Amino acid sequence: MQRFARQWISALTDASRAYWLVQATVAFTSVFMGVVMLERVEGDGGLPSLGFCVRAGLDALLFLLISHVGMRPMLRLRYMNRSPGWLAWLGLAGWLLLLVLITMAIGLGIDRLQLTSASSITAIRFQAGDDQMGFDLRGGPLYFLVMVNLWVSYAIWTALYLGWQAMQQRRRLLRQVQQARLAQLTHQLNPHFLFNAFNTIRGTIFEAPQQAADLVTELSELFRFHLSQSERSTHPLAEEWRLAQRYLAIEQARLEQRLQVEVHLDPACLTLQVPSLALLGLIENAIKHGIAPSPSGGLLQIRAELTGAQWFLEVRNDCPIGAGRPGTRTGLANLRERLELGYGDRAQLQIEHNEGRHLARLCLPVQT
Repeated sequence: MQRFARQWISALTDASRAYWLVQATVAFTSVFMGVVMLERVEGDGGLPSLGFCVRAGLDALLFLLISHVGMRPMLRLRYMNRSPGWLAWLGLAGWLLLLVLITMAIGLGIDRLQLTSASSITAIRFQAGDDQMGFDLRGGPLYFLVMVNLWVSYAIWTALYLGWQAMQQRRRLLRQVQQARLAQLTHQLNPHFLFNAFNTIRGTIFEAPQQAADLVTELSELFRFHLSQSERSTHPLAEEWRLAQRYLAIEQARLEQRLQVEVHLDPACLTLQVPSLALLGLIENAIKHGIAPSPSGGLLQIRAELTGAQWFLEVRNDCPIGAGRPGTRTGLANLRERLELGYGDRAQLQIEHNEGRHLARLCLPVQT
């Protein structure tokens, strides 16, 4: 029982700013609509407009109090993130009825204490010109109508609250799934790079042992840097370029003069965010499937440029004529999926292949 009480109190204090903003908006709107619709209320002597405004404000505050103290904790503790059966929903209907009775009792208490010059409405009369028709609501019929009105109001509030929380939960789950998928796609790249790097080192280990040792050092530094930054799905271009430089050092040791590199990175792009390992993946794809198979090697061009609200990162490379579109496309499909998860339609990967030249262009929104 004490644990349940602590959870109830915790639910009272755990409320977002958006929740309070909506609650305040609902309360203000109810008072405003009541004043506009019942600006002139006729009865025994009438209701003073100021007194009615005060009473409408008290009723709105009472609704806010009951919904926050009596309804919200119950929904959070017993109905959110659960699959309640029909008995649970029947119990909720009974709980709302109890809250209705409490609300009516407090309202009658306000009338008895005469805290305002306005009392409860006891008669409704319709008038069209000189013709009048009306009926008095007193005793049982009046209380029944009030009970139904309050119960429906609380039921609507409950449905809206549960619906909103379900939408928020769905959004949180989608974000978690996207983040998990991004992490999975990012870490899938590591064995791929490791395999190719070891092949490069194997080619030099007998001919140039010292060079092979230096390459192992470069490889260890490459993965040390990546592992230290692997918690994020994006990094500044400057960090990604430092990572790519270590990979290029390994490949240039293997290909020697067959690999020529030209780099033009706009300084304004160095602080912009790029998906993790995106640049490294494009470079690796260009070398493995374009330059390395060619006996004469080729030119690798890396360029980044800012154009308004977007910027692009290009990797161009020579490739053997007639080789067609290089690669198995697994890495490119991986990158496309990461772009879709992280950016939606605000980013894209463009591939162009002409005879002897291959271009991979990454178009990204400006994010620092």
